[in-house]
Amino acid sequence: MKNTEFSNIEFKGLLKKFQSGNCNPEELSQLEEMFLDAEASEGIKSAMLNEIKAFETSGSETDTDYDRLFKSIQKIISDHKSNTRRLNLRLNFMRIAAIIVLAFVFGGTLSYFAFNSNLKTASSFCEVTSPLGSTSIIVLPDSSRVWLNAGSKIKYSTTYNQKNRLIYLEGEGYFKVAKNKDIPFIVDAFGFEVKAVGTEFNVKAYQGDPTVETTMVEGKVTLQHSTENILDGVYLTPNQKATFYKKEESLTIEVLKKLEEKKEELNYIPEHRLVIAPQIDPKAIVSWKENRLIIEREQLGTLAEILSRKYNFNFEFKSEDIKRISFSGTLEDETLQQVMDVIKISSPIDYEIIGKTVIIERNEARLPEFKKLYKQQ
Repeated sequence: MKNTEFSNIEFKGLLKKFQSGNCNPEELSQLEEMFLDAEASEGIKSAMLNEIKAFETSGSETDTDYDRLFKSIQKIISDHKSNTRRLNLRLNFMRIAAIIVLAFVFGGTLSYFAFNSNLKTASSFCEVTSPLGSTSIIVLPDSSRVWLNAGSKIKYSTTYNQKNRLIYLEGEGYFKVAKNKDIPFIVDAFGFEVKAVGTEFNVKAYQGDPTVETTMVEGKVTLQHSTENILDGVYLTPNQKATFYKKEESLTIEVLKKLEEKKEELNYIPEHRLVIAPQIDPKAIVSWKENRLIIEREQLGTLAEILSRKYNFNFEFKSEDIKRISFSGTLEDETLQQVMDVIKISSPIDYEIIGKTVIIERNEARLPEFKKLYKQQ
């Protein structure tokens, strides 16, 4: 920034405009620049901290993470600038950031203490992680049960089951929800939300995946989004699966072509970036929670990702085309080497395990045996 000295008055004015929705693009850029500038941002955080702590009673303590809240406010502004839709600040850390912004912009003891109780509890969370190579089972305070697949984690507030039953998921989880009509159970996976009262369902939402998948086993769930005005009135019943594409760019020409080929089996809702399979057998999808893998025409590239999480190994391909070979079968107590031996027998590949890495390459001598298989991919 040209003027590195933090201007409290200027910042408050811009922030107040942003809160009321009256920021023009130029002012949004100016506000974002304040957050991105290292020296100015330190001034903002310092002023926030001093102003809020000025209202605290003597000897009072909070466990508020100001760095985290600051980053949340910064993300709101950045998202608002790049997204033409009006953001819904109902959930996630967006909610905490909005509380801080209100207290900071409007000042005054009344504004601060009106939100102070929320501030103290909102930043306290329980986090449970299931490491690579293993699965975990968690019993929540309301007696709901969660199975976490390898490389997954959930996070929920320490006030869970008091005002809400909100779970943040990254990875894959199977949820058996205890019934409570007064407090709905919500799984938030990167903004995509699955809302239930008492039911069983599976949600797959790994960080690097382009989609969030929800598979129904029992009961009924409604689908919504925490920050986008989509998915209104969409719900799932048993033996249905919903696939939500996180970004429009994920709907590539190749993906759209596959959807077109399966249009008789799928219900594609373009405006929602959502695909619903109205009749599936969930057994294969949820078999992981029983420490089994039922594979149904899974490409080797995708299968390698599953095996990587299950056995905590890395996979390296020497040839991209072999990633497209499909496999079917059931894995139970096999070691990784036993699994790779089966794959080797049923396809034109060789493999080598070095340390924690599996290196896969094409076996040129056996290619003629699998010529028909390659044509089917």
